[in-house]
Amino acid sequence: MSWKQEYWQSIKSFDTEEKLDLYFYRPFGFLIAKAAWALGVSPTALTFVGLVLGLCSGFFFYHNESTPSLLVAAVLFVVAGVFDSSDGQLARMGGKSTKLGLVLDGLCDNLVFAAAYIGSALTVIHLWDFWIWPIAVVAGVCHSFQSSLLDFYNREYLYFGYGKVQGDYWNPTLEEARRERDAAEPEEKIFWQLRFSWLWQQNQLSSSRKAETRYRWREIVQGARSQEFQELYREHNRLILRFWRLMGANFHTLMILLFVFLRRFDLYLILIDMVVLSAALLVLRALQASQDTKLALALHARGLS
Repeated sequence: MSWKQEYWQSIKSFDTEEKLDLYFYRPFGFLIAKAAWALGVSPTALTFVGLVLGLCSGFFFYHNESTPSLLVAAVLFVVAGVFDSSDGQLARMGGKSTKLGLVLDGLCDNLVFAAAYIGSALTVIHLWDFWIWPIAVVAGVCHSFQSSLLDFYNREYLYFGYGKVQGDYWNPTLEEARRERDAAEPEEKIFWQLRFSWLWQQNQLSSSRKAETRYRWREIVQGARSQEFQELYREHNRLILRFWRLMGANFHTLMILLFVFLRRFDLYLILIDMVVLSAALLVLRALQASQDTKLALALHARGLS
């Protein structure tokens, strides 16, 4: 198999990938994954390399009086994102993707962004004193909401739109997540509790799709008319998924770097996380509910509901 074929196999789907991912993060991540595969390095090891780089970026973000320091921070932050891409690509290449690895990956992603937030917030503490920390916490919560919904609908699209029923793309219901958590080994309980908290957040925010609807769709996508269902699902969700991408790491990263270089990270927290993207989330959530209704009607008209 050629490297080009291997690369495209390491991609989840063309529809769920952003252009910046397809032509920057994923290609470089693929090269790292190939090297790691040859050296016998695990996906978890790549996850922790990305974490270390991301934590270091937070230190350099703090020294924002120096442009070279900000350039180092930006490079470390972006390279951490490349390693975040590479661990998943390596797991898919080797067929070693696990739920625990998924939890660790998400936890490390959050720690990397937390480091960037803390380091950058310290640079504007003279403008806000203590109040920068409540602002940063609220903005971080908004960021978490935004990321969780993008993750939810990406996974739904892969499962229902591409029929990836064998991989780890099914979004568990809270009852399923609770059973997973309770069955986990004692030393892994904290990770499964974190996963449960993430899934609880997704289930609360994505209320437009009830559990019984998703179970019914799962039956259809695994049935004889799965291809017809997948085509309908993609038709009704391809466009809105592009707008959901605004909630993702790439847009947050670009905006963080912009406002950090402007030396006004506080404006990023307030204008981007708390105002613009939160408003966009509410609009997209309403539009998603409308698309789900239209999809349900289309399925009924085809005799698939």
